[in-house]
Amino acid sequence: MPAILFGWGKTVSIVAIVKSAEASYDVERVEAEVRRAVGLLGGMAAFVKPGQRVLLKPNLLRWSRPGDAVVTHPTVVRAVVRMVQEAGGRPLIGDSPGGPFTSVWLRAIYQGSGLAAVAKETGAALNYDLGTTRRPIPAGRLLKALDLCQFAADADVIISLPKLKTHGFMGFTGATKNLFGLVPGVTKAGYHAKLSGHEQFADMLLDIVDFARPALSLMDGIVGMDGNGPSAGNPYPLGALLASTDAVALDLVATQLVGLKVEQALTLQAARRRGLTTGRLEDVQIVGDAFSEVQRNGFQPARTHVETLESAPSLLRRLAIGQVVASPRPTERCTGCGVCVQNCPVKAIARRDAGPVQIDLGVCIRCYCCHELCPSRAIDLKEPLLHKLLG
Repeated sequence: MPAILFGWGKTVSIVAIVKSAEASYDVERVEAEVRRAVGLLGGMAAFVKPGQRVLLKPNLLRWSRPGDAVVTHPTVVRAVVRMVQEAGGRPLIGDSPGGPFTSVWLRAIYQGSGLAAVAKETGAALNYDLGTTRRPIPAGRLLKALDLCQFAADADVIISLPKLKTHGFMGFTGATKNLFGLVPGVTKAGYHAKLSGHEQFADMLLDIVDFARPALSLMDGIVGMDGNGPSAGNPYPLGALLASTDAVALDLVATQLVGLKVEQALTLQAARRRGLTTGRLEDVQIVGDAFSEVQRNGFQPARTHVETLESAPSLLRRLAIGQVVASPRPTERCTGCGVCVQNCPVKAIARRDAGPVQIDLGVCIRCYCCHELCPSRAIDLKEPLLHKLLG
């Protein structure tokens, strides 16, 4: 078994890269590739002991089909379930997606994502525990207490199964951002409202990762998403699985594979400020397939220029948010379902009697929750003129 080193307080982290034979999700091939990725880190027995309750935390964001490239593909989750069972663990598939944290909503998402079928085939449990708890984080840089789903608090082991995607607010969603789903339902909107700055929000995400300490993160990059992710972008066939015990190192390698700069992934910027990463690929030990064999061009970043205001003077940052960053705008595709109204953390969105919803851009904090949770992809991100000039 190789020496697996975790990023917090360590000097070297290991990231496994497994090139997929093709950008598709053949069940047997994906299982073989997942087994190889985890095997490069010592095998599942290095992370799971017999009898342990093991939470498999995929990225479920909102209701979506596997082919939409929004959620962690069910074949990846299935393979990890099998390996956990073989190690003697008791797998529980669970997440708190955006929107209401209810059994009805969870059931619909499990069905749409293909995870209900995985549970039926493998015997793995799907989480329907809606309990919540609050846990202290004495070592938190920003958070000193965390609102947490009870199913996550009860787990002996957490295995994170993120999807490689862009993110309008953070620039990139991966192993770090995935664990925000441990915060219950619409409570996440409260975190957005209280921590509306990019730097604050990124620090909060790192506090959650440091608290949860996932034993393993395995990223579905077989078909990721670029452009206006995490739900309204374009499928991007990277053709790779990545695994590590270090969420930050995993995100660093993933972003470098698709050509994103550290400045375009705000969780990595925050991690660099904290000394959790140097931001240099050469300071990560890569095992498995060569980086150059998987690296691809043409990946389109999120069109929000999240890094622009972070580097601006504070006065300009306060005055120019509406002129520099993209603004959410409803389109004629809006059905008036109310998902955006219910999930806006600052209540900047209102229903109309007819036509699309109305967004008060003077109140809007540009968190893009409306954009990522809209089931009709009816919220566009409008790029202002000054944004284009600065870009």
